[in-house]
Amino acid sequence: MAVTISAEALRARLGEAGLVLVDVRGIEAWREASLLSAIHLNVYDYFIPQSDEAGIASLAAATEAAFESLNLFAAKTVVFFEEDTGMISPRGLWFHEFLGLEGGLILDGGIKAWRAAGFAVEPGKGPAAVIAPAEEGAEPHRPFRRELIASIEEAGQSTMLLDVRRRSEFTGDFVHPCCARAGRIPGCRHIFWENLVEGGAYRAPAEIAALALKAGLRKDQPIVTYCHRGARAATALYALRQAGFADVRVFVGSWHEWAGRSDLPIASGA
Repeated sequence: MAVTISAEALRARLGEAGLVLVDVRGIEAWREASLLSAIHLNVYDYFIPQSDEAGIASLAAATEAAFESLNLFAAKTVVFFEEDTGMISPRGLWFHEFLGLEGGLILDGGIKAWRAAGFAVEPGKGPAAVIAPAEEGAEPHRPFRRELIASIEEAGQSTMLLDVRRRSEFTGDFVHPCCARAGRIPGCRHIFWENLVEGGAYRAPAEIAALALKAGLRKDQPIVTYCHRGARAATALYALRQAGFADVRVFVGSWHEWAGRSDLPIASGA
């Protein structure tokens, strides 16, 4: 399954029935200059507080509401983009798949690649939405893909857990002010997510596969990715998928949730 689309390929498809372009950068950047007819969706600011079943259902309900407001369930192809390929557009695609939708893509290289190709931009206008917390007890009206998420319990049981944060976060030398503890989940592997991209686009699948295998990942076992609060983990998910790792999910609560549970073990140091 294709994950990315080049600027040139996307330009050739403009005007295609059912094609929707979704700018996931900050809303002011969208308003200043975006792809032609692109709408705006904030996929970054909402992070799940607890990855239990109620929390996961609430996340699905919140995502569903935002997608409904933009009429994305009626789209045939949805292309998410940011400044380049970073930690936001893959999160947008992950939300799209989480709702059971198909036809989602990431603009590889983002709007930088679009501009570099000499294609036109225009001020963003039209619909905009935010994935925001749903009301307590909210349930989605449509089925969602629970298998794309790992709960905190499932992350703790995973034998192929991948930390994609900076090395200083992994070792515990850097402490996020919002996290109760520093360090990592015991037994995890490590690949810094920025090593999966190069020049603002995903690296070649063979290069990603080499990094993953060197880190100890295996294609015949399910993999769980995590970061601080679930965004960078989605970038890693699609990198691994392109490299032939088919069974990958995101620990959506990530380190922020794990660190807040004083009953759970942590590791630190090199």
